[in-house]
Parts: sequence; C-alpha cells; structure tokens
Amino acid sequence: MEDLVTWISLASPLLSLATVVYVWLTAGSKKAQADIDAFKKSASDDFQGIRASVDVKCGEIDRKVEDHAMRIQSIEGEMKHLPDVKAFTELRLAVSEIKGEAGKQAEVVNGIARTVHRMENFLLTGSKSAA
Repeated sequence: MEDLVTWISLASPLLSLATVVYVWLTAGSKKAQADIDAFKKSASDDFQGIRASVDVKCGEIDRKVEDHAMRIQSIEGEMKHLPDVKAFTELRLAVSEIKGEAGKQAEVVNGIARTVHRMENFLLTGSKSAA
C-alpha cells in the first residue's frame, strides 16, 4: 500500500504539470481560433461587399449590352433600305446609260438649234445666202 501512495504522490505533481502544459498550449489555440473566426467574419463581409459591387457592375454591363443591341438593331433596319452591291452596280450602269442618252439628245438639240438659227437668218434677211 505504501508503494501505491508513493506512486500517487509522484503522479499528482506530474498530472498537475501536464495540466499546466495543456492549458498553456491550448490557450494559444483559443486565441488563434478567435483570430480565425474574426478573419472569417471580416472576409465574409468583404466578400459580400465585393459581390454587391460585382452585381452592380454586371447590371451596368447588361444595360450597356442591351443599349448596343438596340443600336445594332436600328442600324440593321436602316441597312435593309440601302442598295446592295448588285443594285449599286445596276444603278451605276443606269446612270452611265442616262449620260449617254443625254449626250445623244444634246447632239439632236444642237442640230435643231443650228436649223433654227438658219431659219431665223433667212427670215430676217430674206435670202438664201445668209446661211
């Protein structure tokens, strides 16, 4: 029995020392856990702020994309009324043809003008030699 008392008397200070060491070691982990919890909370708040900012920016981008889509749609509507390459080529050929016809008509008008001038001279002078 005396051996048991000796062993208990030796184990008691060791157990106390182990308890002190355990408390000392876990005290730092409690502070670390508190720091981790504080970091998680601040990070969560920061992430919520960032998320709100991103949501606002996404809304602005969506609005700009819709504005661009409407502008593109209106431009496409206006482009439907413009001639394409084939129609423009045909238009250019038609204008060239009109220019040629106008040149022919100008020659005819010049001939008529010369005839009218001769007739005027004949009527004014009364002779054939006036031409």
